[in-house]
Amino acid sequence: MTALDLQQFRVGSLPTVFYIPNYVSTEEEQALLTDLRASKQWRTVSGRRLQNLGGIIHKQGLISAPLPSWLQPLVARLAAETGIYGNVGGDVGQPNHVLVNAYQPGEGILPHEDGPLYHPAVAILGLGAPAVVRFAHKRSNTQADADAAAMAAVGGDAHVYKHQLVASVVCQPRSLLIFRDVAYSDCLHGILEAAVEEIDDSCVNAAQAGVQQQQRLPRGGERISLTVRRVLRTHKLGIRL
Repeated sequence: MTALDLQQFRVGSLPTVFYIPNYVSTEEEQALLTDLRASKQWRTVSGRRLQNLGGIIHKQGLISAPLPSWLQPLVARLAAETGIYGNVGGDVGQPNHVLVNAYQPGEGILPHEDGPLYHPAVAILGLGAPAVVRFAHKRSNTQADADAAAMAAVGGDAHVYKHQLVASVVCQPRSLLIFRDVAYSDCLHGILEAAVEEIDDSCVNAAQAGVQQQQRLPRGGERISLTVRRVLRTHKLGIRL
């Protein structure tokens, strides 16, 4: 596989956020959706359906399990083409965990960080429907709480604007969002609980995503995202998941 020049896909002022449209074909998308929906690994956590593929994450690392055979070609392709998962013993680092999230229109996820358990790079493949991922600088708890209270007092979304918004990235179906290094360590990322997204001037990939400023973007049907990462510490207990 030929390595991608990620700089061709860089978006916004953060130096390590990349957006690749149509990373998979329509046929590949449908095949992945079929396998994902048929999986028996679905769990409901905090009202959202998800799957942990590759094992179980805990505070000491990953209790590893094999990735499904139908997912392995995609993971290998990501590692080879992006090279974002570092090097292990002189070889290209391989992702070993895929978090699958299912979002219905109006569902989102609060701004969060992935933390030190992972190599500081993430690739998110979105399938089925669009969403907007928002990046915000982390701030001190005192300042963040004060900002949240002020925004809530005027009817704003305290959860999103509790932290300083840096950029928003429209993630169309079949697109790949990559962020690493500074964007991984210094920012939070999240998705609004909105059935319709408002494309505002924080959007850094309007042209690449085929949208315009001030456009209203319906979330449409179910969106399933695959967050592909490499957990740094792994443990094998001989379990099957």
